[in-house]
Amino acid sequence: MPQTSRTPFALAFALSLLAPAAAQAQPAAIDPCALLTRDEVSAAMGETVEPGRPTANGVTKDGANSTTCLWAVALPPGVAPDPTQSLGGRSFAILNVQNWPGGPNDARKFLDSFRNAFEDAEIMSKPVAVQVGADEALWWGDGVAARKNGVSFGISVASAGDRAARKPKAESLAKLIVKRLPKPAA
Repeated sequence: MPQTSRTPFALAFALSLLAPAAAQAQPAAIDPCALLTRDEVSAAMGETVEPGRPTANGVTKDGANSTTCLWAVALPPGVAPDPTQSLGGRSFAILNVQNWPGGPNDARKFLDSFRNAFEDAEIMSKPVAVQVGADEALWWGDGVAARKNGVSFGISVASAGDRAARKPKAESLAKLIVKRLPKPAA
């Protein structure tokens, strides 16, 4: 499957909108828009973003409470949205956070899903380890997927220009997110 500008957006939502879990203690939702400020996302992207738009995705089939925040850049005046592009061609950053009921062992499932997607040719870039202060983190070609304690997250930056410039942007935001994730219950 060829990668398009829709890939980070589509994959984040595909992973977060899995069927609801049955009869399992539901972990708390984490507000993803509280993990980054509008100014931080704007600085990383090099463009002013609109306030983050949160979405509560609910509990996945694996029992994780999944939430998403989307920060988008407005199209320039007079530019019509392109219906073939994610968000009409607007640049954006998207953060998906999953709080897992089984702690760190469950949080590994999120990162494993990217490894499996590569093996199944669903994504074209082989996930590689990156250092963002998490227990484990991967760059998968369109974003950073990471886990810390019982929480996993994916941050993707989609902007015009050089695709290689997306990696340092996503990594810089991931480092901030890791510092702000809730501490595990004692």
